[in-house]
Formats: sequence, structure tokens, C-alpha cells
Amino acid sequence: MKSLQKTIYFTLLLFLSSCSDNLNFDQLDDVVITPVYTSSLAYFTILPIQFFDETGTIQQSEISDVSGFRVFENDYLKNNLIKLDFNVEIKNEFDRDFTINVEFLDDNNNVTYKFSPLNIESSNLNYLYIEEIDVLANQNIKNTTHVKINARLENSTSPLNSNGTSEFEFKSAVTLYIEKGI
Repeated sequence: MKSLQKTIYFTLLLFLSSCSDNLNFDQLDDVVITPVYTSSLAYFTILPIQFFDETGTIQQSEISDVSGFRVFENDYLKNNLIKLDFNVEIKNEFDRDFTINVEFLDDNNNVTYKFSPLNIESSNLNYLYIEEIDVLANQNIKNTTHVKINARLENSTSPLNSNGTSEFEFKSAVTLYIEKGI
């Protein structure tokens, strides 16, 4: 019984002598929420036949595509985005180099941001690229509504085999960094 009394006495003494401080609710003003969102941006696979016209005789050296990118129609994202990362993974099975140009465009097809050209060597099966964009320094990027990707085949002095099975695979994603105070 005495041991139980000592334990209770010791526990009460511990709780009564513990440290405490007044609550400071003003600390909530300093809280910043920083969510991060990642989304797929563009994906495509190019085969040799795609560089030829319908008859399979005239070879072209470029393929372009424009797709929608309406992220900035969301006011929350538009007002709180601080940084954007553009990530690319490429598998080039062709025996030729490629140059990829990526541009963000507004509704009038004006360039809002142009990425550095990506030079992918032949037979590079694991090309990785990331470009970080400071949105605060590039406010025009918030007007982006479309993404234009241009793939240019290099070393086009000798013709491609239109029946070839080589593939060029392009995957991209965008990571959005949001900062919002409470």
C-alpha cells in the first residue's frame, strides 16, 4: 500500500512541477502550407512511318503537336504557385539524334515560356531532364493554356526505313509547388 501511495505522490509531483507556457495563438499567422502536385503533361511514341507522308515516299524531318494545359484556370493555383518543375524521360531507339523543343503558349499562341532545346543522342534509352521555373520571376507563365512539342529528326542525310520498328518515347510531367499562408 505504501508503494502505491509513493507512486501516486511521485506522479502528482511530476505533473505539478512540469513546464508550461502560455498559449500564443499569434503563431498561427506564421504558418505556411506548401502542398506539391505532380501531373502528367505529355506522352507520345514516334515510329519511323510517322516521318513519311500518306504515300510513304516523302520523308519529313519534324513532327509537332499542341495539347491543352489549363492548370492556370484554377485561381487558387494561379495565385499561390511559386515554382514549377518540368520533368522529361525519353527513350530513343532510333539510330539518329533528336532535338525536342517545348513551348508553353497562351490562347493566342504567343510563347509564355520556352524551354531549353533537348538534344537526345541516338540509341539513348534513358534520357532524363528537369527544368525548374521560378514562377515569381516568370509571371507570364500563368497565362499558359497550351503546350507545343516539336520533335526534329537530326542526321537526315540518309533516308529512314519507313517499315522500321525503332521507337522514340517521350514522357513528361509537371510538378507544381504551392505556397499559401493561413
